Amino acid sequence: MPTTTILLLLLAFVVSAGLSAFQYLYKTKERRLQNALFGTLRFITLFSLLVLLINPQLKKVEYFSEKPELVLAVDNSSSIAGFGEVERVQEFVRSIAQDENIRERFDVEVFTFGRNLEQRDTFTFNEPQTNIPAALKGLDDLYEQKTAPTILITDGNQTLGEDLLFSAQKFKQPLLPVVVGDTTLYQDLAISRVNTNKYAFVNNWFPVEVLVNYTGKTKVTSQLRIRSGNVTLFSENLTFDEDENSHVIEAKLPSVSVGVNSYDVQLRPLPNEKNVLNNNKEFVVEVIDERTSVAIVYNILHPDVGALKKAIVSNQQREVVVEQINDFNRSLDDFQLIILYQPDRSFKRLMDQLEEEERNQWIITGPETNWRFLNNQQEFVQHEITGQPEEYFPVLNENFGAFQTEDIGYSSFPPLKGNFGELEFSENIEILLYRKIQGIESKAPLLAVAEQAASKKAFLLGADLWKWRSQVYQDNASFEVFDALIDKLVQYLSSGKRKERLSVSYEPLYHGSGELVLTAEYFDKNYIFDPRGELILRLTEKGTGKEREVPFMLNGGNYKVDLSNLSPGEYNFTAAVSGENLSERGSFRILEFDVEEQFSRANLEILQKISTNNNQDLYFLGDIDKIKKNILSNDSYTTIQKSRENNVPLIDWYYLLGIIVLALSAEWFLRKYYGYI
Repeated sequence: MPTTTILLLLLAFVVSAGLSAFQYLYKTKERRLQNALFGTLRFITLFSLLVLLINPQLKKVEYFSEKPELVLAVDNSSSIAGFGEVERVQEFVRSIAQDENIRERFDVEVFTFGRNLEQRDTFTFNEPQTNIPAALKGLDDLYEQKTAPTILITDGNQTLGEDLLFSAQKFKQPLLPVVVGDTTLYQDLAISRVNTNKYAFVNNWFPVEVLVNYTGKTKVTSQLRIRSGNVTLFSENLTFDEDENSHVIEAKLPSVSVGVNSYDVQLRPLPNEKNVLNNNKEFVVEVIDERTSVAIVYNILHPDVGALKKAIVSNQQREVVVEQINDFNRSLDDFQLIILYQPDRSFKRLMDQLEEEERNQWIITGPETNWRFLNNQQEFVQHEITGQPEEYFPVLNENFGAFQTEDIGYSSFPPLKGNFGELEFSENIEILLYRKIQGIESKAPLLAVAEQAASKKAFLLGADLWKWRSQVYQDNASFEVFDALIDKLVQYLSSGKRKERLSVSYEPLYHGSGELVLTAEYFDKNYIFDPRGELILRLTEKGTGKEREVPFMLNGGNYKVDLSNLSPGEYNFTAAVSGENLSERGSFRILEFDVEEQFSRANLEILQKISTNNNQDLYFLGDIDKIKKNILSNDSYTTIQKSRENNVPLIDWYYLLGIIVLALSAEWFLRKYYGYI
């Protein structure tokens, strides 16, 4: 107790005694016994009140015994049921948890784990995923300040999480593994992984990489096939033995039909193979029609138009329409890029429409270009009106970064014909080629690109481009490098996708045991993310026609909906925004796939390593007595006597209030009895 508090209590004692003596004993000669009694009661009252005002802190020490925890962590995944070990696991847990000697020595807690750790003593053995490292970390955090030996009852097979051996090494509690399942080593072939791109282009080839593993000691042969429907697209014979127990197979498959295409990888089973579920894997690839439609619109016929068309269609995925401006009345939706060759006033309607709809365009100018019109039509480049021609040589800008390009011999190229005069250009353009005039290099653009809102633009400020293509052929006996430059430029200009206000991200194929989450982005009319939207997902199951609606939930910078509880099958969906005429449609398929069924045996090897690293024995479900004896005989699992010291304020001591009430009441009744009142 602090010195200040002690001094205050002494002062309270003196003050209480002094006031009581002054009131009942000072100058009082009669009834000294009664006055002494009254003074004592008054002293008790005053001193108790002053003590409450001082409110000293009293130390209270409590002693208690803390038994160590015994944790039973039970693998609740479906692979346990697949091994037929449900009843034996339940009996094992019941025998340990209800043993009187163990309960007297330990506080027994039972946990189950699959994807997540849960505290419960009932088991379902239907978890589709197993994350043993996450379970160990959860127990480590929970019993950080306690002694808690942990009995890990599992088959050792995990489908999620970090390396189990590494997690077990970090586990701070004694860990006693108990093996569940068949430990016999069977011959087994498995497709462990299929790697491929999500997208492929039509009429092209795409790569597929398949990883195959073999468990066994004898030499075996099998065949790997990749099929699409009933058609075998690829096959390869494989040989395995104890040393050469894995193969990486690389295949190239044709992409013929546009859309989402399903492929099945099949590994022929061995004659006595126990688990054949891991001999098949399915994957999907979305085949995209990359064909780009380009329109070249002109008012004067020029060799450049033909040269441009030939360069563009050298890529079979491109198609070009060439039309005179007065005959051009096509829908702009049919084209990803419009090339305007030496525009004049007859181009006004088309250029106004291109600007209004934010379409991609490439403007090529020359001596016949009406710059007075073009200066008014756009703001990126402004040319002085002189009416005089000029020739410009190209100089490569090595810092150009809009897309990858290289020097294709520009220094040997003939000049392009343009207009003489000063050129002003926006800072928002990126220059690919500077122009050199009469041997003097300038920083003015000859070929440049720009991005504006949802569209892209390019400017070539000179005609006679056909001469460049001819020069490339003279230098290389091929048009390839020139055509490649034009192809890169067309690809860059046509790849701009107009931003949609509602977009949904999803996969066309999901595995039944995995997570299935669709995410969506919703923007207001200014294309700013809008968190106020009410997004609804309407699902229709193919075949049954069963429909359901699920709301999207706001999740930071997007919306998401969790469909992990859907049963396997094919589904169509429509995502829509309430109160808006916005929607997006799609479809996906859920495979009937349980990753836990892929395991044919317990992972005895890793459980043995865990027990060895922890200096523990490895146990099996039949070793109940052995594990009980180990636990009960281990002196490190002892009950610890602990003390807890609490500082209790005296104001919380209700007995003192009772003393004050009794003292005041006794004083009043006695004074009444003796006639002082």
